[in-house]
Amino acid sequence: MGQTIQFNGRSEMNRERIKNTIAPCGLCCETCFAHADGEIQQLSTQLKEKLGNFHLNAKRFETLMGDPVFRQYPAFKDMLDYFAAGHCRGCRKEQCRLFKDCGVRPCHQEKGIDFCYQCEEFPCGHTRFDESLYQTWVAVNERIREQGIEAHAEKAGSRPRYG
Repeated sequence: MGQTIQFNGRSEMNRERIKNTIAPCGLCCETCFAHADGEIQQLSTQLKEKLGNFHLNAKRFETLMGDPVFRQYPAFKDMLDYFAAGHCRGCRKEQCRLFKDCGVRPCHQEKGIDFCYQCEEFPCGHTRFDESLYQTWVAVNERIREQGIEAHAEKAGSRPRYG
């Protein structure tokens, strides 16, 4: 069985907040573009509101300004609509919709640990991640092991997810 998470005497509320923010794999759910309450979803919604009915004017701006970039507006609007929809509540609440074959959630549930770095088998082959995501997963969990989960959680929300 993995090690117990230490929260430096902080409240159970902080422990639950960290677990709701940081997925078992160590990635920050709230920085994912698919997260329903994440910053990308919130900012996308705000941008949609600010743009209003800009899609009705995009063709006109292409003609007036002679800039073909406005021809791409329909695809941009589709992507913005997708980001604003935010359709995921986090890996602890549901199976990941982006990585449908992710092995982390069932593994952490089976082993009764909160985070992968706590597992005696870490790093392992249970994730089913591609090589790039696997390397990120290992690096993130090693950083958590060094810094502690609280320090990681404090920084994770301000780091770009796709950096």
